[in-house]
Amino acid sequence: MTDKINTTCIACGDSFSHRRAALGYNTCLDCGDFAAHEVRATWTIVCTPKGHYTRITRPEELKGLNQKPK
Repeated sequence: MTDKINTTCIACGDSFSHRRAALGYNTCLDCGDFAAHEVRATWTIVCTPKGHYTRITRPEELKGLNQKPK
């Protein structure tokens, strides 16, 4: 049965499910979760002046986003 074949995580060296590897992942769940948290820490979601939401990845984008005219 192919579900029991494990592959090796590129981050920690532990084995993980072949089904996860078939989905295109090359890390175990713990290492993948850690990497996702690191990436998510670099961006935020903010409301724009016209009422929709956008993802901001650079602080420069956020500085000029919501300025009201004087």
